[in-house]
Amino acid sequence: MASIRKRGSSYLLVVSMGYDYEGNRIRPKQKTVHPPEGLTPKQREKWLKEQAVLFERECRSLPQEEVDRSITLAKYTELWLREIAPGKLAKSTLARDRQDIDRFLPILGHYKLAELRPEHFRNFYADLRKVISLETGRPLSEHTVEGVHATLCTILSDAMEGGFLNHNPAWRTYRYAGRKTEKKIADLETLQRIISALEEESLKYETYFKLIIATGMRRGECCGLQWGDINWHERSIHIQRNVVKVTGEDIIVKETKTVAGDRYVYFSLEMESLLKEFQRECAWETETYDGRELETSDYIFRRHGERLPMTPSTFTWRFKLILKKHGLPSALNVHSLRHTNASLLIAGGADVATVAGLLGHSQPSTTLDIYTHAFDKNKKAASQVLQEGLEI
Repeated sequence: MASIRKRGSSYLLVVSMGYDYEGNRIRPKQKTVHPPEGLTPKQREKWLKEQAVLFERECRSLPQEEVDRSITLAKYTELWLREIAPGKLAKSTLARDRQDIDRFLPILGHYKLAELRPEHFRNFYADLRKVISLETGRPLSEHTVEGVHATLCTILSDAMEGGFLNHNPAWRTYRYAGRKTEKKIADLETLQRIISALEEESLKYETYFKLIIATGMRRGECCGLQWGDINWHERSIHIQRNVVKVTGEDIIVKETKTVAGDRYVYFSLEMESLLKEFQRECAWETETYDGRELETSDYIFRRHGERLPMTPSTFTWRFKLILKKHGLPSALNVHSLRHTNASLLIAGGADVATVAGLLGHSQPSTTLDIYTHAFDKNKKAASQVLQEGLEI
């Protein structure tokens, strides 16, 4: 595929044309493109990749493969699920995509790919917002609608790359409706109550939840930790795995969600004391019930009598029980502890690059997008301090 180079507000697409019969390099072909305004970083990246594919096809005058240009969205989606998706997506992602596919196929599946127009998608999203969820009894969340759009864009981008389409008709057809809600975050008083509640739980659950509060790691990342990932001297943890459990499938231990997810986080002396106490308990249980010594390759949070990690949903269920037992806000969840960690970092004056690195976000822009409210509050507080200091 053509290489993509940033040039100010534009991007340069470069296609290498190889060498001539005398071994001299043929001058590469270039094209400058300007992404449409209003795209998120992820949308811009996807748009650029599509432009690179089209430009390379144009430069090399690649003949279109013999594909059925009259194929319907339903038939192509069937092909995509069978031949393309399994090699590109994690099982957990594919499971979510199947839910989105079940939503759009009954409405859009009969259209031929070449017949799809932006208004088809805009009308579909408008109707989707009126659908009542069987689980909540309320209209589908905007997050659900956004997910359906993302899945459609992914499938149609692959169709374009495969020669079934000349462009992606779903591009820029979705606009977030209403105001984005703030992440569910525990305030300091609630956080203290959560910590007190955890100290009444078993050492395993206390350690797990406090570790997420202290480091902001994802629940699957915490399940994927092994004792050898801890550097006691530096009081750091190397996060390099993620645990995923898809309904009907065996537990999966894979690489972190993104390349940036492979990172180091740090913990306090108090957290070190709790981890070492839990390690002693795990060593005793391993020797007593498994008849062996605890190894560095053992998962910190593992199933009894097995070498497999515990599933993230176990901790999700347990945390809900803890909240209910102690009269804590039921809207909170395990991921709220990660958001709380991030908000505390921001309130403490950490810059966006530092927060992004500790959370494992691939782009600081992702951190800004998720925690806009927290950064805005920090800027407001800093501005107020400055004005009071200058008596303005």
